Amino acid sequence: MKKKRVAAALCAVTLAGAMIAGCGGNDTAGGNDSGDNGNNQESYTVKILAPGDASTEDCEKISEAASKITEEKFNTKIEVTRVGFGSYDQQVNLMLASGEKLDLMYQYCGNVTSAISSGQIVPIDEYLDTVGKDLKEQINESDWKCVTFDGGIYGVPSNKEKATGWGFAMNKEMADATGIDYSNIKTEAELEPLLTKIKEMYPDVYPVVSHTGTMSLMTNQDDLGGDIGSLESAASESTEVINYYASDKYMEEVKLRYDWGQKGLIMPDASTTTESANSLIGSGKGFGRFTNTKPGIEQEIEKESGKDIAVIDLVDPYTTTTRVDIVWYVPHNSEQPERAVQVLNEMYTNPELANILINGIEGTHYQIVDEEKGVVNYPDGVNASNTGYTSLPWAWPNEAISYVWEGNPEDLWDQTQKFNEEATVSPAKGFAWDNTPVQNQVTACANVIAKYGPALECGSLDPETTMPKFLEELKEAGADDIIAEKQRQLDEWLKENK
Repeated sequence: MKKKRVAAALCAVTLAGAMIAGCGGNDTAGGNDSGDNGNNQESYTVKILAPGDASTEDCEKISEAASKITEEKFNTKIEVTRVGFGSYDQQVNLMLASGEKLDLMYQYCGNVTSAISSGQIVPIDEYLDTVGKDLKEQINESDWKCVTFDGGIYGVPSNKEKATGWGFAMNKEMADATGIDYSNIKTEAELEPLLTKIKEMYPDVYPVVSHTGTMSLMTNQDDLGGDIGSLESAASESTEVINYYASDKYMEEVKLRYDWGQKGLIMPDASTTTESANSLIGSGKGFGRFTNTKPGIEQEIEKESGKDIAVIDLVDPYTTTTRVDIVWYVPHNSEQPERAVQVLNEMYTNPELANILINGIEGTHYQIVDEEKGVVNYPDGVNASNTGYTSLPWAWPNEAISYVWEGNPEDLWDQTQKFNEEATVSPAKGFAWDNTPVQNQVTACANVIAKYGPALECGSLDPETTMPKFLEELKEAGADDIIAEKQRQLDEWLKENK
C-alpha cells in the first residue's frame, strides 16, 4: 500500500471533526510525532487486544503492516490479538489475572470504577501532555469527563457515535412483501401487526430474534454509569435515581414481550441462545431484531447478515456517560504505559495506521472502490463470512479517519458527528459512578438481574408472576442501598458541575 495514495484517499473523506492537521502533506499519512522518536527509544512491542473474529495468520499480517509505521516513527512494534465478542471479556479477565503482558485493550460498557478499584487499569494523565497531546486536543471536555475519576483520566473514548437511538432492524425484502407501510410505525407496540403478518407468510421464520440471549429495551433511561439505579428518562430534567425495574415503563415493555412470546412472535429460546441476532437473520431463521440506531446502522447489519436491512426508529437519539461506551484502556499489565499511549495517540490520529487496524490489508481484506472518496468494499471472492479479518470500525479508537464501506453514505462520518451533536443530552452526562462503597450489594443485585432480566426482556417469563419475586430479591440484595448511594453521589456531582 503506498502511503501517499492512502493519505490522499483518506483526506478526500470529510473526517467528521477529526481531520488531522497536515494530512496528505507528509509521507506518513498524518499523525503528529509525539515524544521521543525512532532511535531515541529502545525497541518495544505494544500488545493490543481487540474484539472481533480474525484468524491468527491474518492478525500477524496486520501486526506486521502496522509495525512498519510505528517502528519507523517510535521504534515500536505492534502485536494485534483479536477475540470474538462471546469470549472477549473472559479473555481480558484471564490475561489481567495471569499477569500476561498487555498494553492496550478495548472495553465496551464496562464499569470503569470497578476496573480502577481492582487495579486492572492505570491512569494516563501524565502521558497526555507528551506522547498523547493530539488525543488530548481532539477529544472534547464532556467526553473526557466520562473517563475521569478522582481527577485522573483512565481511558480514551473512541471517536464514533456517542449517542444512541433504539429501533427495530429487519429483513427488508420480507417486510416489503407484507405490503404493510412500516414507515408509519413509531412505537414498539405498533410493530405487532407487521410481526403477525411475517409469522403468517413465513411460518419457519422467527419474527423477532434475540442477540446472544438478550434483547435491548426501547427506552431512553440513563443508567448513570451502570449497576441498578437510573434516571427514568435522559430527556427529562428530573435527576431522581429510581429502580427502573420497578417502573411502569419496564412492566409495560416486558408484558408486551411476554404476550408476543405466547403468540409465537419471539423465538422460543430467545433468552438462552448463544447465536448473534445478525447471524440468525442472515441464515433466514429470523426476520428482525431490536437494535441501537445511528447513521449507517442498516449497512453495518447488512455487512454482517448478508441481507438487505430496513430499520424502524422507535426511540429518539440521546447521550449519557454510558453512551460514551467504547473506551480504550492501558491495563496494569503494560510494562511501559507511556509507549502504549504513544501508540494509542498514533492509532487515533494516523489514517494509514487506523485503516490497517480497522480494515486490514488492501487486496486481501478490502479493495478500494473509489479512491478519491475513500470508499472500499470486499475484494472478489471475499465477504463477511470468509474474511480473515472482520472490519469493525466502531470498535477502534477513531473510525472517522478510516475508509467508508460501500453501501454507506459517503458522508457517513459527517452524519455521525451531526448525530452526536443533535442528540438529547442527559442532565447527568459526565457523572462518574463509584460503586465501591456498595460493592457487595452491586454483586448481589447483578446476580438477581442476570437471573430474571434477560428472560423477562426476551418474553420468556410471565411478568405478572415473576416481577414480584424479581423486585423482592433485588430489595433483599441491597438495591435500595445502591440507589441511595448513587443519588448521594449524583447530587454532589450536580452541585459541583452547575
